[in-house]
Amino acid sequence: MEGSFKGILYPARLPTFNRVPAPASVAGLVQWFWIPEWDIEPGRTSRQHLIAYPASNLVVQPADVVFSGPTTRAAHRDLTGSGWAVGALLRPAAVPLFTDNPGPSATRRSFWRWKNCIRPSSGQ
Repeated sequence: MEGSFKGILYPARLPTFNRVPAPASVAGLVQWFWIPEWDIEPGRTSRQHLIAYPASNLVVQPADVVFSGPTTRAAHRDLTGSGWAVGALLRPAAVPLFTDNPGPSATRRSFWRWKNCIRPSSGQ
């Protein structure tokens, strides 16, 4: 799966994007992991267009942890500066582990309790 650009409308605009197959130990809950990393020149923005996909994601980023989806419409995210994320495309069986409301409205709001439990380590 590494190097796969399935679901990415403009892959050349994202400097690094990898998909990693889920290991057997979590394959019943996760379809794959996706890892974007970017370093955008100061003053520039890279708009990432996101297409609707009928699945949920658990995403770890430096500032927070987010549960989102499934999505029902296209969206975008503007990337600036440098950053990274590690996301897990979840199988339907995994969704009830993270939210009682697995419909399209399951967004950052439904995941607040986990975000508040995570504390950055010192020096990071």
